[in-house]
Amino acid sequence: QQHCGQRILVTGLRSGGRPPQPALILLRNLSRRRLTSPKSTYSSSSSSSTSTSSAGRRLIRGGVTCAGLGLATFAVGRVSLYERLKGTAGGLIGDGGLDVRRWLPSDWRHYPMHAYALIGVNAIVFLLWQLPAARPVLNRWAMLWPSRLGPLSLIGSMFSHQHWLHLLVNMLVLHSFAPALTAQLGSPEEFLCLYACSGLCAGFMHAALIPSLPCIGASGCLLGIFAYTAITNPDAKVGLVLISSLFPDLQFTAYNAFLAMVAFDVAGLCRLFDLGLSHAAHLGGSAFGTAYANGLRPWLWLRWVIWRWAAG
Repeated sequence: QQHCGQRILVTGLRSGGRPPQPALILLRNLSRRRLTSPKSTYSSSSSSSTSTSSAGRRLIRGGVTCAGLGLATFAVGRVSLYERLKGTAGGLIGDGGLDVRRWLPSDWRHYPMHAYALIGVNAIVFLLWQLPAARPVLNRWAMLWPSRLGPLSLIGSMFSHQHWLHLLVNMLVLHSFAPALTAQLGSPEEFLCLYACSGLCAGFMHAALIPSLPCIGASGCLLGIFAYTAITNPDAKVGLVLISSLFPDLQFTAYNAFLAMVAFDVAGLCRLFDLGLSHAAHLGGSAFGTAYANGLRPWLWLRWVIWRWAAG
């Protein structure tokens, strides 16, 4: 089983009983092969085509769900920004009473509040995974199952990590990119919309290309963030997570690093190697970030629609 960054453990899926002996398996296969008739062959192919069409319908429903959630995310984000700038309400994100930065050291107070919130939610879900009693619930609602692309599992899987190293790497990447990209986009609302929709596209791509394995992790969201940053700031310098601190001179341009990451994920998707990563999810997040940087932003961010509606 795979997910966006590591091997995962799914509880409650093992069946008891003694495994069949090899001789019995061979005998059963031989008997099936001998008893196959044209009628049974037709029935088998018919059931296979029915299963394929059912999987196609589930994928279409999942795509519609992802599209609806993405449009709703951008609509809510734009309305929140409008209300915050208008001053009639605090907006969903701002420097109101929930801003905990006042209790942090002075060097940390400039850090975006929404990035603290994302890191906190990911950390809480990780701690819940360590509780055996919570795992059945998390298996259902905090893990992406391609057979059922529900809204809760799509969103919950973005904040779900089972291994501390997976969580650490993803949160370090988020910590590195959040301040600069938020300033570039101009608002925390748009950053969160880009983050969330990159994760939705990552989940859909995983379900479409790897339908037999579940998926968790924020890597798809972060690849969308990285793709947008690399395309809009191609000459920016980036380093490797956990390695740049030891080798500060080991840096690459953002665009070259992004191309290398895409090539790595394409090779992994072609099964040239197996590191337990969901390369399909990485490519899905990268695809959305690339599209957002190449003309999709004005359409999704509803730049003109919201202002005309507000002015009228």
